[in-house]
Amino acid sequence: MVSFAQQAYQAPSKKTPLLRQDRGPDSVDPVRNLLDSTPVPFHVIATLILKDRLPHKSNMFRTKLLPATLHFCIFLLLAVTGCATGPNSRLSEDQPTSPATPTWVSGSHTITVDGRHRTFLLDVPKNLKPGAALVLVFHGYTGSAVKIHASSGFTPLTEEHGFVAAYPQGTMDARGNTFFNVGYEFHKESKVDDVKFANELTSRLVKDLALDPDAVFSTGMSNGGDMSYFLASQPDPFVRSIAPVAGTMMVSGNEAFVPKKRLSVMEVHGTDDTITRWNGDLENRDSWGAYYGTDAVMRFWIDGFSLKKSEITRIENIPNERKQIQLYRWWTATDDTEVLLYEILKGKHSWPVNLGRQEVSTAAEIWSFFDRHR
Repeated sequence: MVSFAQQAYQAPSKKTPLLRQDRGPDSVDPVRNLLDSTPVPFHVIATLILKDRLPHKSNMFRTKLLPATLHFCIFLLLAVTGCATGPNSRLSEDQPTSPATPTWVSGSHTITVDGRHRTFLLDVPKNLKPGAALVLVFHGYTGSAVKIHASSGFTPLTEEHGFVAAYPQGTMDARGNTFFNVGYEFHKESKVDDVKFANELTSRLVKDLALDPDAVFSTGMSNGGDMSYFLASQPDPFVRSIAPVAGTMMVSGNEAFVPKKRLSVMEVHGTDDTITRWNGDLENRDSWGAYYGTDAVMRFWIDGFSLKKSEITRIENIPNERKQIQLYRWWTATDDTEVLLYEILKGKHSWPVNLGRQEVSTAAEIWSFFDRHR
């Protein structure tokens, strides 16, 4: 959704001939006599070429000098182009030919998945320590990694709390819009595997940056929120917790959904959202494909994890937005699994500035939720 679902060797010229023309074949020349009686290594030929001492006629030239000169030229060509073999060759069996491990620093990067070049942005803290967490932040339909990076507010938090944030870039669909493939009706012919992209990206970053594989989290706006649910609902999810903003789950493939792994969920959703509707769209009026309402999505996780305890907290309002918030929480006494729902009364389809505490951004609330579920 904009939404929810939205130089080498240079041949001599004619003016500077390789062989001088002022000597006849019968001239007395000690160099020629030497060449007639001994083998001719190519380094000798090189010296003679430079000193213009080569005779150009006679059997000696045809049988010794010409082959040796050709060998010397071939050697030069191979050396210049890097095609020679041996201990110093680029293709030497004693030297590795695979590229070095990439340097993951803050900025834009690209990896190849299923033959597609997939780009993403990174925020890597300057003093990154081993065992740090990874937060995946997915943009919405028609959005971009650049925009969600600029607007979500995670960048300063990565430095403050020492975690890595990655912002994957979606691919282009047939309509010319960027997206993550979570099963929208108009993407049913798409072969893009964004779960594999997210998995491979995560695996590389965890390995190369020595991150904690059990502290991988996902959040995102709209289609990015849907992507977070999609990752968590896989048969073997690699995310520890998710925090979708204006996200949902599609009906197709989830009719009898039961979570395969215990994880925690935090949803932020406006009741007046007309893109990812609070009550869902089971009749597919908006052509995204049928999707569940917010209550039904929460119920999948609450019932799936048998969370029996619950409470409701009313937050007076979002400062400067005049929107009230109700925070629903479900949990259990057996472990730290919990489900949170921030219901923004009269809230639209947007990433709120904060969730009631004026001094704490929505990104900071999300990170706090992730951090206590590491």
